[in-house]
Amino acid sequence: MVNCSRKLGFTLVEVLVVVTIMGILSGIGVASLRSAVANSRIKDAGINVTAFMQRAANEATRLNEKLCVKVNNQSMKLYKGECSTEASKLGDPIDEMTLESSNKFITGSESNVKCSVLGSEEKKNPEESMTLTPKIGVSPIPSGCFLMRYGNTDRFAASIKSPTKFAMYYELTYNGGADGSWFEP
Repeated sequence: MVNCSRKLGFTLVEVLVVVTIMGILSGIGVASLRSAVANSRIKDAGINVTAFMQRAANEATRLNEKLCVKVNNQSMKLYKGECSTEASKLGDPIDEMTLESSNKFITGSESNVKCSVLGSEEKKNPEESMTLTPKIGVSPIPSGCFLMRYGNTDRFAASIKSPTKFAMYYELTYNGGADGSWFEP
């Protein structure tokens, strides 16, 4: 005897179970992806600001002139002259860098987060401006840091010039700058 009652598909319960499992897995993946994107964007901001400062230092040495780097909410501008000069007298910027829309600069007056300094317990307030002074055999960048934040999250990047290092470097924190949370990637 031949059994002609073959099953030709999936039951509604089987389809619902598969769809539910797929929804749970994709929800977990989206949360992980958002965190990875935020980490990547703040890391890129640290890299870009550090590279801009190195380029500005090279320019100060090449021109053999003092240059001023000023930051506002989302941009960093390079001017000829000292930062102590009145802003209207600095003229047009000779170079400029703009952060992605999700990142912004944080200055000393805006945050209780401070930049760490490599190899010490010292913490520095983030700068609003820096004067680059060319010197033979010494970096024109003074000690200090610029601080960036990703959106309203607890992810920060700091571009730091330490007195013990010739070049600038950057550090990251993913938990609001708590003690011991800064790391150099």
